[in-house]
Amino acid sequence: MALLTERRAEFVYTAARLAALAAGAPVIPAPWAEREDDFQTQFLAVIERQCGPQRSTSPEELHGSWVQAYITNGWVYGETYDREKRTHPDMVPYSQLGQLERDKDAVFVALCDIAWQYINEEASDED
Repeated sequence: MALLTERRAEFVYTAARLAALAAGAPVIPAPWAEREDDFQTQFLAVIERQCGPQRSTSPEELHGSWVQAYITNGWVYGETYDREKRTHPDMVPYSQLGQLERDKDAVFVALCDIAWQYINEEASDED
């Protein structure tokens, strides 16, 4: 199951990163391999939940969980994104996000659904 979750997580993360690039988002996440260990650990847990029976279809709920995970990992709100200082401008309530950021959260939900439906154990046999 761990390998399956890792494959799904890398797919969702990379696709969300590409969507941010395509949309011209102000914050473009670093490639998966460059992300901090604590980030990868919490992201894997989110993907495991999102690809199972306890998944959420609410972008607002997922945003709140994301903010809480970032707080747990030592991040704080900041007007600019800075990985070294761990500041992020999206660490606000969902209602305060702009449309681009709300769309990003909806894309995340859709990517998790794709990962859950189409990336499965059988595909790992072909690796």
